Amino acid sequence: MKNLTISFKPILLIGICFVFLSCTQVKNDKLSEPKITAGIAKVAGKLTNFKLKKGEANPTLTLEFPNPVTAETGKFETNLSDDGTFYFEVPIECDTTIGFISSAIFDGVIFFSLAANNETKLEIIYGETGNIKANGLNINKLTSGDMVHIVDVMGNMISHTSPERIPRYNMLIEDFIPFEIKSLERKLNIANNDSILSNSAKNFITNEFKLVYLNTRFLDYKDIMKTDYMMYNDLKDWDKFTPYEPDKSYYALLKYFNLNDPQYLYNGTYSIVLQTLLSNKTLNIPAIKDMPVEVWLKEVKTIMTDLIGSDTGLFYDLLAANAYALQFNNEVKPLSDKQKDNIRSYFKNEEVTKILLKKNEEIIKLDEEKQRIITIINTTPAVPKEALMNAIISKYRGKAVLVDFWATWCMPCMEAMKANKKVKSGFYDKNIAFVYIADVSSPRELWEEKIKMIGGEQYYLTRDEWEYVLDSFGFTGIPTYLFYDTKGVMKNKVTAYPGAEKMQKMIGELLQ
Repeated sequence: MKNLTISFKPILLIGICFVFLSCTQVKNDKLSEPKITAGIAKVAGKLTNFKLKKGEANPTLTLEFPNPVTAETGKFETNLSDDGTFYFEVPIECDTTIGFISSAIFDGVIFFSLAANNETKLEIIYGETGNIKANGLNINKLTSGDMVHIVDVMGNMISHTSPERIPRYNMLIEDFIPFEIKSLERKLNIANNDSILSNSAKNFITNEFKLVYLNTRFLDYKDIMKTDYMMYNDLKDWDKFTPYEPDKSYYALLKYFNLNDPQYLYNGTYSIVLQTLLSNKTLNIPAIKDMPVEVWLKEVKTIMTDLIGSDTGLFYDLLAANAYALQFNNEVKPLSDKQKDNIRSYFKNEEVTKILLKKNEEIIKLDEEKQRIITIINTTPAVPKEALMNAIISKYRGKAVLVDFWATWCMPCMEAMKANKKVKSGFYDKNIAFVYIADVSSPRELWEEKIKMIGGEQYYLTRDEWEYVLDSFGFTGIPTYLFYDTKGVMKNKVTAYPGAEKMQKMIGELLQ
């Protein structure tokens, strides 16, 4: 394997990246520039041409949108009324944002604009095969075509494969960076050349995709190299490969993503990128703790200025806000009095302060709840991996068992935990054990923090145990669930959260 050292010529790399990324810009027809401000957005809609079958429950619609300050996806559900109407009234963190509605009753999702202290009118037209069209009185510039076509274009971009399918795990880094940017350019051109999307939608998609690519390809370098190695080598040898750990100079690629662009406030992946940077061991950005924000940012700028190409701008304010959000979301730890004072004295936009302090009130309640949750950390049974699941399930003989395979880095897993919280509360006094299984891909310290809010019976497996167990059940992703009745017989297995209603039904059937 080549020695992966950083020896690229910066001037050459700058030229290559500038050429590639300058080609991806769409016309200057963007969504209106969002401003951080707390407000309530209303969505009044109707689903036409859809008829409930006799005895069916009214279906659920889910609305999701980004929260760039608190770094959590806003996710709300409502049931469709008998006449096909639906209504949402939700808190948002910008004066305008882009959200989407999904439901199990139709294919795809509908993207549309939400605005603080305003109402969006929305019509979803249901087709006979489950396809949909949409019309809306959008506050922003999304067209009817944009509303349903965005997700298709994103899917095409994700599934597009490079014509240059060559191994990357043994590339020099000075070759890897321009190779990946060239691949990104080809994918972005799928959106830029689309004949249906408006220029506003193209700008939104290209921004989202650049952020996704940055987070999953460039900022997750070691895991990408491991995955790539396994594609071109015997899977049994994967643990013999140790990817190179890039040093700080590698992250100079960040400047080509213009992380100060306010249009990123529309994109859910923006806060994910910020959180990834805050947790990056090579960059080693300090935890904010009780440091005055100005003092903390002075230290941050010594690390980041040369890498992003600026020592001012939106990026730094959002990074500071997300540093507090990291404390909220990972530790469920309220702000100290000193932190509250620091927030009040630093942020010129008082709306940021308002949002963070309101979130802190929620965290205080969660912290109190955390003290009441019973979490049991179990030692993994000392048995061969082939007998591991039987050994775990047998510990709860006479009880029904729901097994949840999850990871701290798995956003769908964490969203499912929240959705399943109310379901679980209805079974706490029943004869059932809730068992959670993670592995070493979840950092032990972070895992120990997360499980304090999850509770139940927790297990932490080795990578070998984890892979064997998931493979033995035919699972290819997480979250995944196993359902055992009181006799220890597996009755169901599911990949991806099936929804609260279905989960409640499947758990109930175990106890019959």
